[in-house]
Amino acid sequence: MRWKNVVANFRERSLGWCVKHYLWRAWRILTHDGWQQLYGLYLFGHRVAVPLNARVGGTQYMKIGAHCGFATHLWLECIDHYGTGEEEQHFHPELIIGDRVSIGEFVHIGCVHHIEIGNDVLMGSKIYITDHNHGVYNGEHPSRPAETPAARRLTDGESIYIGDRVWIGEFVTVLPGVTIGAGTIIGTHSTVTHDVPPNSIAVGSPARVIKQWDDQQHAWVRVPRIGR
Repeated sequence: MRWKNVVANFRERSLGWCVKHYLWRAWRILTHDGWQQLYGLYLFGHRVAVPLNARVGGTQYMKIGAHCGFATHLWLECIDHYGTGEEEQHFHPELIIGDRVSIGEFVHIGCVHHIEIGNDVLMGSKIYITDHNHGVYNGEHPSRPAETPAARRLTDGESIYIGDRVWIGEFVTVLPGVTIGAGTIIGTHSTVTHDVPPNSIAVGSPARVIKQWDDQQHAWVRVPRIGR
């Protein structure tokens, strides 16, 4: 809003029009941005717009950078305990989100150990990022099918690292123990089960690299598929 335009409107239009116009604008700013800024201040201790319908738990274990943008129905959770009685587990989670990160609608990030997201990351909608599972499905002591999934112990000790300038498309799942290198693109509907190198394009379930950036050619170069 420029003050020259405000002054011009007061000179050229009626007082009633100006009062209604600017009260409406002030109301929109307050409801669409102001309350979200206040909610972010309450959650994280500094100004960041967080939608009022966001589900956020364990903020004491979160570090959120500057100039981040979160769309509706965000779900961020840092879990420090799970289960009850003798089966209760205790964790020391850490969720770090860098500067200028933009996260779309219905994104769920669940952390019991360590998830780190770099700067200038762009995420689409309906993305799931988790560093743990309900139950253990390999090794000498796997979870039993007779156990209800919610009663199975959570896995721990795996981290997720997402580098700077990563773009994650819609409906992507990032599973525990994964590193996504800087400058990489993850295509929509992909499931990331293994590390993806920097400056790559990966797609599929499980995701595989189909192109990598070539500095000499200044182009994305297709990666031959093994076995063809």
